[in-house]
Amino acid sequence: MNKTSSKTAISHHPQEVDTNSRPSDDSQHDPDSIDSALEHRLRLRIDIRLCTIAGLLCSLNLLDSGVISSASVTSMLSDLDLTGNRFSVSIFIFTIASICFQLPSTIAVRFFGPRVWFTFITFCFGLVTMCTAFVRSWRQMIALRVLLGISMSGIYPGLTYLISTYYKRREQQLRFAFMQTGEVIVLATGGIVNFGLNHLDGRGGLRGWQWMFLVQGLITILISAATYWWMIDFPEDAWRSFKFLSREESKFMSARIQRDRGDVIPDDFSWSKVLVHAKDPKVSTTASPLHPSLWTNSIRISTHATQKTPPKSS
Repeated sequence: MNKTSSKTAISHHPQEVDTNSRPSDDSQHDPDSIDSALEHRLRLRIDIRLCTIAGLLCSLNLLDSGVISSASVTSMLSDLDLTGNRFSVSIFIFTIASICFQLPSTIAVRFFGPRVWFTFITFCFGLVTMCTAFVRSWRQMIALRVLLGISMSGIYPGLTYLISTYYKRREQQLRFAFMQTGEVIVLATGGIVNFGLNHLDGRGGLRGWQWMFLVQGLITILISAATYWWMIDFPEDAWRSFKFLSREESKFMSARIQRDRGDVIPDDFSWSKVLVHAKDPKVSTTASPLHPSLWTNSIRISTHATQKTPPKSS
């Protein structure tokens, strides 16, 4: 009887162990699975927060810079004596000012931080657009076009740079497409809005083209006030942004970029590091024939996207 009881006890022992261990599922506690879910959740949060404000600012950039085209079919040319080549000069001088200040303005994003810098330049080009409604001569128009080009110069390249710091190389192109989606909407609806504003001609002692500049400038100024809380900082400082990531989440997103290309922490600034890419014949020959502004954008992208060898984990 003792032997039988002993054998019975021994035979039941493995079954008890198997039964107790069955509820534990290794897949539920897999660190890789948890990290993947967290990464997906945080990336979606960044998409909603960053790509929306980037698309909105790019849309305002296009809208405010293009008001003059819609206004050119109204009485603006005769009111400001924009005859001969003067209107062409007002268009051309804006492009020159924008190209000259694209690189310095993009560098300023890193010095002052995205929230402060994008709020500042958005307010500036909204204010310049609004003030354009009150110019009285073609000289004043050209002067304000120069200021508009300077203030707008950092919007598109700066936002492109900021987006590239948050996403891996294979994730960036889709986010750039998100950013430019708003521009497509503006191209489709901007002319209709300006057409409606032109029907306010004579109201409040303003011509129709003045209403275009005034209303769109005011809208930009109002959105610039919200930009400070809507915009986010760079990944390593994302926890400082208004109701965005925690410190731990910010470290997690910085670590994924560090593993991808090893450039989360920027190098100390020097002009030699910035301009070294201008010597690359691929950058010069590709960008120069297309548009001069592509040259500065290519340098900016090359400066950030040059692959670094991530440090090997010990």
